[in-house]
Formats: sequence, structure tokens, C-alpha cells
Amino acid sequence: MSASGTEVVYVNEWNFEAEVLGSSEPVLIDVTAAWCAPCKLAAPIVKELARLHAGRLKVVEVDGGESPELATRLGVRGFPTFLGVVGGEVVERRLGFSGARGLNELAATLLATAPARTAV
Repeated sequence: MSASGTEVVYVNEWNFEAEVLGSSEPVLIDVTAAWCAPCKLAAPIVKELARLHAGRLKVVEVDGGESPELATRLGVRGFPTFLGVVGGEVVERRLGFSGARGLNELAATLLATAPARTAV
């Protein structure tokens, strides 16, 4: 991830717990595969969501081909699969790419589901 936090974070079995389960922000997980055409269509939109919601929504990518055990653990049955995680719990699951509108709706749902932060 860049210092600005505006990039998609690549996650595998080794950093999943820290990056996803330990995140204080809601997390949008894009489970993809290199050979998946709809995944390639979704990629620029996922990247844009990371940029637009930096600091409020963490966007991560899991390559199901490179991390099949993690994909199985997440209950992935096809690519792409998008998961929403808040407080370490999966709160949203969507199979397939439904276009920019669908991904924007998922991001909005996650942002609305996340507990409000209070200033200290």
C-alpha cells in the first residue's frame, strides 16, 4: 500500500489477518483470478473505489489462483467475489461483477455499516 493509502492492498494467507481482520476501517475484498475476464473489467473500478474512499474504506485484492486456501476459507465459489468485512465479520457477499453501480452500492453499504468514529 502506498503511504497515501489510496491503493488496493494485495492480501494472501500471510497478511490476511492483519490487513483485513485487524482493520479499523470496513474492508472491501475483491477475490479475483488472473484468467477471469469479468475480474479484469472490475479492476479499474475497484482501484477507483480505493482512491475515492481512502481513509474510510480499505480495499484489498485476493488472487484466488495464488491463494486457493484463503479463497476456500472465504467461501468463494466463483470469480469475482466481493466481500464486505466490518469489525472482522463478513457482512456482505456478492458473486460476479454487476458493474460500477453495484460496486459503488457495496462500498456505500459498507461505509454505512461501519461504526462511527469519534474524535478524541
